[in-house]
Amino acid sequence: MGAWWEEMFASPAWQQVQLGWESAEDADDQVDRVERALHLEPGMRVLDVPCGTGRISSRLAARGYDVVGVDITDRFLEVARARDDGVRYEKADMRELPFEAEFDAALCFGGSFGYFDEDGNLAQATAAARALRPGGRYLIDVPALESILARFGERNWFEVEGTIVLEERSFAVATGRIETTWTFLRGGDRTEHRSSMHLYSVKDLTDVLREAGITSFETLDDTLEPFELDSQRLWLVAVR
Repeated sequence: MGAWWEEMFASPAWQQVQLGWESAEDADDQVDRVERALHLEPGMRVLDVPCGTGRISSRLAARGYDVVGVDITDRFLEVARARDDGVRYEKADMRELPFEAEFDAALCFGGSFGYFDEDGNLAQATAAARALRPGGRYLIDVPALESILARFGERNWFEVEGTIVLEERSFAVATGRIETTWTFLRGGDRTEHRSSMHLYSVKDLTDVLREAGITSFETLDDTLEPFELDSQRLWLVAVR
């Protein structure tokens, strides 16, 4: 039995949802904010990891950046490469990136930090920090402990391109992880997967990044205002 992220992201049920994000979210607006958060200038080298289907990578490349996208899921990389958008897409585990001081900026988008145990999450942060040049900026977009627990709900649902997704969540205080059962309903088909994510406080996340070699931090929300307890998301911008 593989790790939860290997099983879930390889599942046709989840892939159908992720392939539908183009119609569900305004990626152009997200990229506008990514540019501002990372202080990007045309020609900069940007690492997008994990890049998924390349929603963000492709748009950054169209705006004049030299982009490398990394993911571990073959189906998502297949979709990304089919765009022929000038992005170099590579398959790799985000804990073991083959880069050394090559990028001006990096991003970890869509709540993709916290999949692993403590050592694994540190390895992910260290690999990203190592990939940056001195002064490079690393943007992590995640829900944060301070804001999530204030509005924590055990159940949620949403629909993407004809697939209804049900979430049943619990927060394990002893481990600091959100344990979620995901149910995917499409036509007469029903598929179930489970995930386990470390939910970091701002302090704990900055501690991990500091250990990984990051020197300074800016805490924003996803509107680029200062992060507060009622913020929906944390956009942590870390500078190597």
